[in-house]
This record gives sequence, C-alpha cells and structure tokens, in this order.
Amino acid sequence: MKTKILPIFLLIALGLSACSGLTPAPTPIPTLVLGSGADSPAPASPSHSGVVASGFVVPAEDAALAFGMAGRISLVHVAVGQAVKAGDVLLELENTALQIELSQAERALRELTSPAAVAAAEQARANAQKALEDAKNEVDALQYRRASETRLDNLQAEIDLANRALSLAQDAYKRVSSLPDGDTRKATALYNMTQAQLRVNALNAEYNWLTGTPNETDAAITRANYEAAQAALQESEWYLLALKDETLPSEASGPQLAALESARSALALIRQRLEATRLLAPIDGEIVAVELVAGEYAQPGLPVVFISNVRELQVQTSDLSERDVVRVAVGQSVSVFVKALGETVNGEVVRISPVATTLGGDVVYQTTIRLDKPYPESLRAGMSVDVRFGE
Repeated sequence: MKTKILPIFLLIALGLSACSGLTPAPTPIPTLVLGSGADSPAPASPSHSGVVASGFVVPAEDAALAFGMAGRISLVHVAVGQAVKAGDVLLELENTALQIELSQAERALRELTSPAAVAAAEQARANAQKALEDAKNEVDALQYRRASETRLDNLQAEIDLANRALSLAQDAYKRVSSLPDGDTRKATALYNMTQAQLRVNALNAEYNWLTGTPNETDAAITRANYEAAQAALQESEWYLLALKDETLPSEASGPQLAALESARSALALIRQRLEATRLLAPIDGEIVAVELVAGEYAQPGLPVVFISNVRELQVQTSDLSERDVVRVAVGQSVSVFVKALGETVNGEVVRISPVATTLGGDVVYQTTIRLDKPYPESLRAGMSVDVRFGE
C-alpha cells in the first residue's frame, strides 16, 4: 500500500503547483498613516523642468573680525544676539599709552600751527621778500656804473684839488727836509705831505671803484646771493600755505615745511595705531559670536567677533554641475522652493563663482541668488532649498 500511495501524493502536489502559476498574486492592501504637525510628511517640491540645483539660505553679508595687532582686551561693548550698525565699536584693546602719545602729538602740532606761528611765518615771508629785492638790486648793479656822471665829475675835481694840495705839501717838505730829525717844522711838513698823499689815494680808489666793474668772484657771489634769496622766499611761501592747509605743489620743500609735515605724519600714524586697537562693525547685522572677554589676550589675525546680516537673506547653490552652469547667467530669474516652509520664493542670479569646487567627485559651481522681497518672515539662514533656474 505504501508504495502505491506515494505517487498519488506526488501527482496532487504537481497539480497544485501548476494551478498556482496560472492564478495572479493578490494585491496588497495599502496602509494609511494618520497624523498632523511634525509627524506630517513635508510637501514635495513642485515639479519643474530646466536646470535645478540644491542650496541653502545664507546671510547676505558675514564678517569675521580680527585685530591687526596683539594686545589685551580692555572693553567688550557687545553681546551675542545684539544688533549693531556699521561703524559701531565692538571691542577695544588696552591703549592708554597710545592715548598719551596722541595727546603729545596733538599738542606739538598745535604749537606749530598756532596763530603766533602763522604770524611769524608771514613776517618771515615779508623779510624774505625784502632780502630778494636787495639782492636783485645788487645783481642789476653788475651791469651799470656805480655812480652818475655828475658824481664822477665832482670826484675828479676833488682828485685834482687833492693832487694840487699834495704838490704844495711836497714842495714845503723839500724846503725843510735838510733840518735835523725832531725839528718841529720838518715833522709838520712831513705830516702834511703824508695826509695829502692819503687823501689822493683814497679819492683815486673811490673813483676807480665807481668807474670799474666787479671781478668774476664778486659777480658770482652776488648772483648766488640772489638765487638764495629767491629760494628762501619760495620756501617761506610754501610754509605759509602749509600752515593754512592750502594745496602745495609736489616740489615744495624747506626745513620748516619738513618739520610741519613730520608732525602731521606722526599724529596721523598715532591715530592709525589707536584706531587699530578698536574693532568696528563693517556692516549692519547681528552679533553671532564673541570669542574673547575683557582681560584675555588677542592674537593678530585671529577672528574674535562674528557678525551676520540676517535681515538680508540670499541663497547659495551647493551642487550646480558643470554641465548645467553653462545654461545659467547673471540676471536670470529663478524660483526657490524652501523645503521647511513648503513655499516658493522668486529671485535673481547675482553671481556665479568663476572657480569650481568638487562635491562627491563632481565638479560644481556655487551660484548666489538674491531673493525678491517680501519673503516669508519665518525664513531663516541655514534652511535648505531647491532652486529652479528660468529657461
């Protein structure tokens, strides 16, 4: 019996197998999940065509601020979350010594530019003008006689009379020259003859000078004095212009001018160094982070304050491929789907990075999009988006 039953069971099994191959599989019943709020699935992004990319909402401006010099933090004027305006002082380094230097430099410059200093400079210019006029007259005299014809005629008459007096004195001395030395008559005659000779010599020398011309050395000295007087007047005028804060030519020079410019440069340098001890907000925004507190030491170039302009938001793409970037242009309109809000915001391409980066082995280009206002109040930096570029 057992040997007969086994084939029957095999035939029944084969028959059931054949029937199952001809009957379609039952359709599974879908499972419905009910829920609301956070348990609800996010709405799907709208269907679209053309170039698409993912991205994030970012602040329109960010600033990471660092000191250009090392120093100890003296004052912290802001806290995280505080709104600031461009130009607000955020942090300060210890700068007491620089404050003293600034006071000294300002006082030194005030002394150089005081009303008394300006008056002295005007007097110096007047004196230089008079010196130049005198020097010019001396130069002009090189080309003319030193006296008029009338003066020369009168001088010649004096010379003739002096020669006559000398001749008479010589004759008188001859008459007593044989007398012994010490005789008063001889001594008197000798004295009169000597004085007459000196008078003739003096008149002849004066006549020769009035009718003659200077030698080359004297002429060179006279011209050099004139050039020096010109330079002195010019320098005094430049200095006076500088004291009055008027425009100077590039060739302006002079020791007083150099001293004034040095004092002004020293003051400007101290102010620049003092300014470097203060961190100023370069943009309007909100303080995101303050890395140091008063008393801590700041290193040059190491950011200590971070600011974000969260009132102005934009979008930056993260995966726009090299194949798609060629179809994107600055000024192109876009639609931005904000996943967290389930809303679409329009915008415009304002920048396409000229340099590529890589993402998972793919070459991508970051694109910046300015969002049209008003955009949703609940929009926040960091939210992920899908971007569709207009065709």
